[in-house]
Amino acid sequence: MDPNEYQVIYSKSQAKIKDIFEYLGHYPTCNFIFHMVFDNDWSNIPDSNLPLLLWHAGEAFKEDTSTLHRDFVYVTGNALFPNYFNMHDIAASKIWERREYNQSKSKTFLFLNGKDVGHRRYLLAHLYTNNILKNCVWSYIECKNVDSWFDPALGFNPAHLSHARSIEHILPYAPFDNTNLARNLSQDIYHQTYCSIIGETTFQHYKDQTVPLMVTEKTYSACANLHMFIIAGAVGSLKLLQQQGFETFGDIWDESYDDITNTKDRLLAVCKTISEVNKLDMPSVYAKCKDRLLHNQNLIYNIDVKSRVDQVTSWLTRLFPNKNMCR
Repeated sequence: MDPNEYQVIYSKSQAKIKDIFEYLGHYPTCNFIFHMVFDNDWSNIPDSNLPLLLWHAGEAFKEDTSTLHRDFVYVTGNALFPNYFNMHDIAASKIWERREYNQSKSKTFLFLNGKDVGHRRYLLAHLYTNNILKNCVWSYIECKNVDSWFDPALGFNPAHLSHARSIEHILPYAPFDNTNLARNLSQDIYHQTYCSIIGETTFQHYKDQTVPLMVTEKTYSACANLHMFIIAGAVGSLKLLQQQGFETFGDIWDESYDDITNTKDRLLAVCKTISEVNKLDMPSVYAKCKDRLLHNQNLIYNIDVKSRVDQVTSWLTRLFPNKNMCR
């Protein structure tokens, strides 16, 4: 689609932002105003009667729009909200080269971490104290105070916080270039390991909102690279993947953590699953899973991006049916 066929107006402060639809390779077939959401400052949105598209597909939370007194379409990365657009599997397909299945591995787990947040810190403490870290290729490039994450209202007690603090002496740990965690990594680290332990972006509530549901390129990168995976994420993360056609590993290990609503209990259940998986004969398990790993990889590299962008067009035209903007 030639973007010159349509009128796209960008917010005044965002003229230099890379065109998201150029990145996707397709444009909505309509005229609209595009505003990339960073905060709830709407002052730079042009005054126009064209449909307004608020783009927040890379994030799971939703900014306050109560001061925006006009109609709009708010595109989000939260699968629990209307107008959900999955950018993250597309990103994974662009980051990684497609590689062949490789049975020979040197480590069980891959555990990559950028920002230091509570669930990732607790997972690392579990790996360290249970002598599992020796079976991991891992990184943890930030170390900060995570005390507030372990809120007693979520079921945590001082022992949980103490456990998370107990590994500060080994942090940060950056054995390779993690400055842009996915894009600067060698793909070989996936081919040295069988299973990704993924500390997803969303795990507990954000501000006053319920726990958002977003699976990011962290998980889709595992699929692209023929990895099994255990996800420390929001409730329903595995079910969302299954709805998208991906196959998970509940027939091999316990994935019931995906249904646990209590933050503390879900985190402890993920830790228990990791310990169980660490005891498995991973070469045999990996061989057993070959067909589903290839299936998951095929989904990553055969995304119908045009259909997703066409859905954006339908959201705009549904909200603005009388503006004669589509051609």
